[in-house]
Amino acid sequence: MRDLLFIVVFPFLVFATLKRPFIGVAMWVWVAMHFPNGWMYSFGSGIRYNFIIVIATVISYLILKNKPKVEWDLLTSLIFMFLVWTAITSAFTISYPFLVWPEWIEFLKISLCYFFAIFILKSKLHINTLIWALVFSIGFYGCLEGLKYIVSGGAHRIHGLPGHVLGDRNELALAFNMVLPLLVYLIAVSKNKLIKTGLKCAIVLVVIAIFGTFSRGGLVALFAVGGYFWLQSNRKILYAILFFVGFSASTSFLPSEWHDRMDTIETAQEDSSFLGRILAWKQAVLMANDNPITGGGFKAGQVNIIWFKYPAADSFNNLIDTSHLSEIGFKAAHSIYFQVLGDHGYIGFLIFMGILITSFFKAGRLVKRAKEMKMDSSTIQLCSLLRVSLIAYCAGGAGVSLAYFDALYAILAIIYVLDHRIVKQKSTVTSSDAVVDQHA
Repeated sequence: MRDLLFIVVFPFLVFATLKRPFIGVAMWVWVAMHFPNGWMYSFGSGIRYNFIIVIATVISYLILKNKPKVEWDLLTSLIFMFLVWTAITSAFTISYPFLVWPEWIEFLKISLCYFFAIFILKSKLHINTLIWALVFSIGFYGCLEGLKYIVSGGAHRIHGLPGHVLGDRNELALAFNMVLPLLVYLIAVSKNKLIKTGLKCAIVLVVIAIFGTFSRGGLVALFAVGGYFWLQSNRKILYAILFFVGFSASTSFLPSEWHDRMDTIETAQEDSSFLGRILAWKQAVLMANDNPITGGGFKAGQVNIIWFKYPAADSFNNLIDTSHLSEIGFKAAHSIYFQVLGDHGYIGFLIFMGILITSFFKAGRLVKRAKEMKMDSSTIQLCSLLRVSLIAYCAGGAGVSLAYFDALYAILAIIYVLDHRIVKQKSTVTSSDAVVDQHA
């Protein structure tokens, strides 16, 4: 029944994409994050929904009249440089090319989503549609899993759909944290009281879902998000009390296993899971030191023959001792930073960090410029909340392998559009008005 329903609805979504390319961009992100194939059980699971939407979006853009002018800024240049550099590291990989190139193709698709987003999106309506796509994918799953967790009395274990980029509970918790600021923004711009109430409930359910993932990195990211909101608030003492009471009350209902797992944050150096991550980080550093220019290539460290080439267990033990883990086989990088460092060397790492730093400060400058031009409060709030999503990604990303993530590039695209199509346009209009006033 689920397959049949989606197959009936999907052609209408494709038609809407062909008519309105900004809907195609939103659908591109929605399909990537919702992963409809994972929800199907029969004939619907074999259809390449993402491919169909991408083709429809490209066609829609090609026939679009009055295409927006694209300005090649520093952020876009860095993203393009990173895409090109990952192609170079794939060509010079120390791993097996048949394993590396499919990973580059996946990253190419993510990068193309960013580029087509900045080619197409040009208004607040377009931006809001893309944000709703993120909420109806990541946020929807968070609400669903949060409800399951409540109904089960904490017995339900939250994890992503098998085969999806967010299949791992730690990566899922990171995505939930990134969508929280977007939910706050939608509450501010929604006029309907019922929708506002629904979005407020969604925030509660997504926070519960973060707890339910049992992800320590997810909890760290949640504190980072909460801390940023607290720093920006004008009633710090009141919100600090409310947060303390709310956090204490909510965690008192969580099972003892959750408390036991979170307690390991304080004793991380004795926790086998954490030490396994340290081992992966050491391996990434050794691989990057041995291949400082191009690194190992996508997921090179996850090939056993390459993993054991670098004696991670016996290295840097003056910092954290992992000498007793020499028999452990390959592990994922478990950090966006070490993931990029190991995959693409120090040059790739610097480009990646440049993307994160540039986007963060660009969003900050947008807040300042929007305030100076006295733009509407929703635009100012969106620029500020996008920074919160980036903070959630950078904080939670320290413990997950999610350097190549669709939602991140969607947020980067929104920052670009705000800069070049919303705030700059308002600045141009304001300057024109000033000139007219001078000649009046």
